[in-house]
Amino acid sequence: MSSTGQVYKFRGTHNPHTEISVQEVYESFLSAHKRNSIKTFEEYNRRIVEFFQLIIQKHISNVTLHDIQSIKHSDIQTKYVDVLLERNNSANSILTKLHSVKSFYDDLLKNDLQVNPVSLKVRLKKDVKHHEALDINEYRGLLDFMKEEKDGEEKYFYTKALFHTGQRRSATLYMRWEENFIQKKDSITGDYVWLIRVRDKGKQWKETPISDDFYNEIQLLNRGQEFVFEELSKSGAIKRYERSLKKYGKKIGKSLSIHCMKATAITIGWEMSRDRNLCKQLGGHSSWATTEIYIREEKSLTNQLSYSMSSELDDSILDRLSHQDLLDVIKKNEDIKNRLLIRINKNKSRNIKQNH
Repeated sequence: MSSTGQVYKFRGTHNPHTEISVQEVYESFLSAHKRNSIKTFEEYNRRIVEFFQLIIQKHISNVTLHDIQSIKHSDIQTKYVDVLLERNNSANSILTKLHSVKSFYDDLLKNDLQVNPVSLKVRLKKDVKHHEALDINEYRGLLDFMKEEKDGEEKYFYTKALFHTGQRRSATLYMRWEENFIQKKDSITGDYVWLIRVRDKGKQWKETPISDDFYNEIQLLNRGQEFVFEELSKSGAIKRYERSLKKYGKKIGKSLSIHCMKATAITIGWEMSRDRNLCKQLGGHSSWATTEIYIREEKSLTNQLSYSMSSELDDSILDRLSHQDLLDVIKKNEDIKNRLLIRINKNKSRNIKQNH
């Protein structure tokens, strides 16, 4: 199969117990991934085709078991890793590609074709990539900017969906109305809450609660079609979104990618809550160490904790503040304002529930 889903007709040879079996295993391997995700299927196929082209200059449709057994660890380092590094592939990208190849090797072993997955192990220092995050005003500006672009309504809601859920780009892009929006009863309040439920890394389900406000707003896209983002989910259409994102980034002097939306969500979420567990949950991370990568380091010296905590705090200032002074302080500090609004809305919801 090709990266576009085309089925290759593999040619048999004089030895059906080796060469043909490799192709049969590959077809089965791709079919299994295709059932789970078209995107994953295409990526695995592309990575494995590239691997054998670089290592032995053969297309996967012509690769034999003997070819695979002849690949040495040194070949992988010099003919594959070094070439990809020269092509500006990151260490993380190369390791991801090798993981896909190893999955195919593992399938070959499961079918009694003797190959050596250990040869795929290489030492590469993983990149620690800090994705640029937008502040709250830049994010709001992005929403307004997207509305004016081609397919602006979808781009606007795709941006909001990425921000509100912290989900991966492909999981969000291929959401379906009937499959990915569900309701559950909240264990504390007893209210029914809308959730966006998608397959995340490792084929695990990730459920992210969203407000009724956002659910009702995104319904503006629902015209009875299968995919939420009908236009953007078409082949190659996401490139238009990326171009719009880069255009806005150039406007504000930042280098933006789709993954920046996750960094933005976690960064703003941290500013609003200062809650490690909530931010880790939003990012879908198993450890706080991963979440920390997304949170921007405080640059201002006077905003850092050491400066504030070493200063004497005078409680009596609150008594001397007028109502207007207090409002001015709150409105000038987005993090304080948002934290207060979250707390007030929580209390409001609880009071309404109790009164009913």
